[in-house]
Amino acid sequence: MSDGAAVLWVDERSATGERTGATGSGGPERLERAGYAVVRSTPGSVGDALAAERAQCAVCDTGALSAAEAVEAVETVVGSAHALPVVVFARDGDESLAHRTVAAGADEYVPASSGRGLVDAVDRAVERDRASERDRGAKRRLDALFADTPDPVIEYAFVDGRPVVESVNRAFIETFGYDRAVAVGEPLNDLVVPEGKRDEAASLDERVHAGERLHVQIERETTDGSREFLFRNIPVESGERAVGYAVYVDITDQKERERRLREQNDRLDEFAGVIGHDLRNPMGAVKHRIEMARRTGDDRHLDDALSALDRMDELLRDLLRTARRGEKLGETEPVSLAEVARTAWDHIATGESSLVVAEDATVVADRGRLTQLLENLFINAVEHGATSPASQALDEGNERDVASDERGAVEVRVGVGGDGCVVVEDDGRGIPAADRGEVFASGFSTATDGTGYGLAIVRQVARAHGWEAAVTESDEGGARFEFRGVEFAD
Repeated sequence: MSDGAAVLWVDERSATGERTGATGSGGPERLERAGYAVVRSTPGSVGDALAAERAQCAVCDTGALSAAEAVEAVETVVGSAHALPVVVFARDGDESLAHRTVAAGADEYVPASSGRGLVDAVDRAVERDRASERDRGAKRRLDALFADTPDPVIEYAFVDGRPVVESVNRAFIETFGYDRAVAVGEPLNDLVVPEGKRDEAASLDERVHAGERLHVQIERETTDGSREFLFRNIPVESGERAVGYAVYVDITDQKERERRLREQNDRLDEFAGVIGHDLRNPMGAVKHRIEMARRTGDDRHLDDALSALDRMDELLRDLLRTARRGEKLGETEPVSLAEVARTAWDHIATGESSLVVAEDATVVADRGRLTQLLENLFINAVEHGATSPASQALDEGNERDVASDERGAVEVRVGVGGDGCVVVEDDGRGIPAADRGEVFASGFSTATDGTGYGLAIVRQVARAHGWEAAVTESDEGGARFEFRGVEFAD
């Protein structure tokens, strides 16, 4: 039981160094026989002995001590920075001394005649000291962990149904801006919960009070404004005065990275769709011109095919730029709306459809992106706006070498509206009113086999220029696209 543990034996000695008193000898010898290392000290040198020796128990031999001296000796040991459990070893029958020394902090009172009682009492005291040391070590480690944890941690206790701050660590002070002297004793929600989140916090408090081990995302007010945290509740005691620890792991930057990653993935998906959509059109034109050259032997069709291939190369450059820059533009310049419209019209297979430029205007735009916008509007009009069965059968996935007399026809007009907006409209089937709020969304198509990317590209280019795009109905019942916020050079 002893494991060589040291016991501090405190008694009074005569001037010659021989111990006197009623207890007689034998106490230290009993402990030594039980395996303890006994260290001797007088009451006046207890403090020095405690500092010099790592004893695990003190025995106060009161044989030659007055009651006052015995009580003082006990108080000295108990009150020392190296406090130990104390066993009082005294003559029989002195119940008054027993009460006074126990009241002063002694753990046990053992009469000198008790036989093995002294060793048993010391065994118990040593075990209590070891248990106490384990508790102190655990507390020191917990205190160090609490203080040095990089995440804000609060020790709380519920008072009248609300969590009140008992202690905070350094990370809490740095994150939320409250010193310990200010935070301790305050309701936790008053320090960290932003306006508008009080009801949510109250609901969370109910779960914390019930002792749930929570792991939830919340928003809290910090010195840097409102931030997102992963809140972890570590309950220690439940009941009316529930106590525990609240840990706040800042996940604001992580959530922002996740948001950017989702946006990047969305852009990649859209980019893949745009490539598939925009490149199919000049590819269809190339195939159509090659087929026409085979049929007629006219090499001019090959020139048109080469022009379409050049357009494909231009589109790839523009699309890569779009992927890298999102909705940012390249260089803007004054461009002729009529000129860009006719160029875009020549880039697509239009069959019997026709383009009418009602009014020309000089607009400030990125020429390549404006061409892309008009191309997709023209494709939408020709492929989805025409009313003949042949035109309705066309889609982006089919070959575009259909003879011109087999294609349905629409008239597409480009101009400037009376209120200063740029207008592209047709006399085709139009877009149902119920679908007009969604036509610009990626992947949305009124055709069962359409890709749904053409008008999404239109919206992206318009936003890049700072224009507002809207769709309505033309006078003939077709689709009418209006762009407001366009800057005119003249």
